[in-house]
Amino acid sequence: MLEKETRAAPIGEPYRKKCGNITFIVSAFGNPNTKKTADDLILSMLKNRAKERMAV
Repeated sequence: MLEKETRAAPIGEPYRKKCGNITFIVSAFGNPNTKKTADDLILSMLKNRAKERMAV
């Protein structure tokens, strides 16, 4: 099982999103001026990963 480790000091309270048995924890964002929400970023990442796997 993976151990929880902190690689950098969090900027603020982490955002948690549960999807089935997986909990995503986002603790930092790259662009504070973006109009995309954390939900948008996570869903975009998951869609891209799914497209990559379907292309193989």
